[in-house]
Amino acid sequence: MLQLTRQLRLRSFHVSNPSTLRVGMLLVLLFVSIHTSLFLFDLANPTAFLRGDRAIDRLQHIDQLMQADSRAAVANVALNSGVPGDFLQHAVLYSVGGRKLVIVSQIALGVLTLISVYFFVARISDDLKVAAVAGALVIMMPGGLLNPHLLATEAWFTFLLVFGTICVCLAVGRSRQALLPANFHLVYAGFACLGLASSIRPQGLLVPLAIAVFLAVMFPKVRGSSLLAALLAYAVFPISWMMLRLLFTGDFGLGPSNADFQTNLAFRADRILSLPMDSTGRLGLLPFVKLSVAHPLAFLNTLYTDAFNLVLNPGANHMFGYYLGLGETPDGFSWLKTRDQLGIAGVVAELFKRNGLLVALFAIWTIIHAVVLFGVGRAGLTILRAHRGAPPWIWIVMIVIATTLMSGFAAGLLRWNLRSGVEPLLAVLAAYGLLGVRPQA
Repeated sequence: MLQLTRQLRLRSFHVSNPSTLRVGMLLVLLFVSIHTSLFLFDLANPTAFLRGDRAIDRLQHIDQLMQADSRAAVANVALNSGVPGDFLQHAVLYSVGGRKLVIVSQIALGVLTLISVYFFVARISDDLKVAAVAGALVIMMPGGLLNPHLLATEAWFTFLLVFGTICVCLAVGRSRQALLPANFHLVYAGFACLGLASSIRPQGLLVPLAIAVFLAVMFPKVRGSSLLAALLAYAVFPISWMMLRLLFTGDFGLGPSNADFQTNLAFRADRILSLPMDSTGRLGLLPFVKLSVAHPLAFLNTLYTDAFNLVLNPGANHMFGYYLGLGETPDGFSWLKTRDQLGIAGVVAELFKRNGLLVALFAIWTIIHAVVLFGVGRAGLTILRAHRGAPPWIWIVMIVIATTLMSGFAAGLLRWNLRSGVEPLLAVLAAYGLLGVRPQA
């Protein structure tokens, strides 16, 4: 009888019911209230806008575009400054409404990300508690708090990566039954979003391939359509962009920048050799491999410290110390150098030298981060134990998270913020793990 009652309750659950809408509105109101307060801080502190990764460089590209006096000059800047999503959308908004419009637009993207995650979890889980916890965790994630207020790309990348993943997850649903061709419009829409996401951060380039392989293995009858969806993603980016550059510049590549692959190899080489950053300039793959082989322990140490930072850094220092300015940083001080040379003990010791409020906030967000890690770990163990019995959509979420994070190691300076793109997906897994939801076949 209890089992029948539960089944009837699940079948009657719908994302449009009053309770679901009410909780969703409360979450959006909380998100908007927090970011309105931060926006007021932005207005009072204009320089905070430029405290994002490579913000100064991005602003220079925007200025070059706005000062270009011909179409040829505009094309030259646009086609020779790295991937298009690194600054073009910012340039358009900045030219219309300045930094205020950029920040408001990125806050709006954060709202859309929150809404997408909340209603997706509500629909896929049939459990309002899971959806509410997932939404609350999205709001508290440090990247989601910080990035909308900076001249940075993470808000754009996060929305497109998460929305694209959700589209594919909705197509496969909770059942291991064959993926229906009628649902493939969601797959194509999702892969198109993933292609756009990689045009903003190449960190996402491997995601469409990884998902396509999973769909081809899990649903053999639609293998051709899965591969076609991957081709669509890569046609959106990078193929179209590389063809455009070949046509106008004669170079079949993504375009040089101070964040391209060769630059990142040089950054890691500088760390391996304990040189000041940007000493090497640019470095090819073969010279980098030779350098790594010659200094294996130093190379592995950079990977270890990067992995430690990517997984365990709660991000509170960047949010409250650097962005809000609660902890003064002396000229020439480098958290990266401290982490590489002194490890986590050195980072903690340095934190305690700052003011008490920063330490307290760091402790709070460390606890929140620990809760998220616990929930993700518990969900991961449950999914692995279920193996093929786990719903396909959960595997897709895990694949996107793993592929995105692993791709981040191509960066020579792997910051915790490179996990921002998958923070909402981590919130989904954490909500499942924290509430003890067991995947059902």
